[in-house]
Amino acid sequence: MRAVNLIPADQRSGASVGLGRSGGAAYAVLVLASGLAVMAVLYGIAHHQVQSRRGQAAAINAKAQAAQQAASALAPYTAFVALRQQRALSVATLVDSRFDWAHAFHEFGRVLPANTSISSLSGTVGSSTPSSSSSSSSSSSSSSSAASATVASATPPGSVPIFTIAGCATSQNTVAETINRLRLIDGVTNVTLLSSTKSTSGSGASGAGVCAGGSPAFNMTVTFDPLPTPSASESTVTAVANTAHAGSSPTGSAGAAR
Repeated sequence: MRAVNLIPADQRSGASVGLGRSGGAAYAVLVLASGLAVMAVLYGIAHHQVQSRRGQAAAINAKAQAAQQAASALAPYTAFVALRQQRALSVATLVDSRFDWAHAFHEFGRVLPANTSISSLSGTVGSSTPSSSSSSSSSSSSSSSAASATVASATPPGSVPIFTIAGCATSQNTVAETINRLRLIDGVTNVTLLSSTKSTSGSGASGAGVCAGGSPAFNMTVTFDPLPTPSASESTVTAVANTAHAGSSPTGSAGAAR
């Protein structure tokens, strides 16, 4: 009797078990399919993260645009504040750098002795014409000022205000007292006596007017401190105003003169 081996040839002793007829191709397909599945999962996660980050970026851009629009809407107010600061500083600079004529006249009336009288009083600043003058039997004066079309001083910094006074006193001692009194005025640096002549025969000294009863007629000059230099901080505020919104540029200009 002939023996018959019923075991399949690929499963007989000496052959690799499980390879089957495909020779391991099935395992390779399974590994490839698993790799593709893992890659698909990773791609899905990455795609989800990208979409989420894009949404966040879009939200941030929208907020930034809204903030920019709000800032643009407030730009006119910022420009107005800068313009206000610029004009306030311009006025303050002119006030600080001009000569205070009103205060000077007040000081003259405060310090002059009672037994003196002023026949003429004139004041100049730099090369300008006399800004004030008067002639009467007692202390009286007037002042004049010019207005400029722009925010600028009528006289340059460093100009020296000088007053020329002519009048009468009851005695030479009173003239000396007048000189000492005039030195008490705020800002006065020097008082110079030009002449002090006793009137004779009812006539006074030249330029000093007529003094009754032979009283001394005096003529003197009063020199004040030079005009100060405007504050350098004005340029800073001007630069801020120039960077403000164009629609809020000044529609007019203030004018003043020292």
